[in-house]
Amino acid sequence: MADVEFFPVVVTDVPDDEDQAPLLVDPVHARLVHAGDVAEGDLILAAVLGAGHGLARTDYFNDQYEAHPAPYNPRCGCGVCTNLADEPGPVVNVSTDNHWETCDLWPENDLALIVPADCLT
Repeated sequence: MADVEFFPVVVTDVPDDEDQAPLLVDPVHARLVHAGDVAEGDLILAAVLGAGHGLARTDYFNDQYEAHPAPYNPRCGCGVCTNLADEPGPVVNVSTDNHWETCDLWPENDLALIVPADCLT
């Protein structure tokens, strides 16, 4: 029997903002995971933003991108890693190969909407 974790998040089936690129994958396989559980080759679609007193919601990125996790190094020199050096909890680097050409840091327990790599083939 597998453990199941429920997240109180509103997930729209597609991005509803004209600035976002259309999804290039079928979102039926999309899953919410903690950033610390993002794995090599997962397709990152959105971050989950808190809504104060309401439900959290997904915020789709302008374009989806593939995860290539790497160890977090606060002194790597990319210009981003120092920003989370004082984060009270663990930080993960979900990709160093992305549109921004910097590390992609997330607090380990933040939620991401992904399509797992094994659903992309």
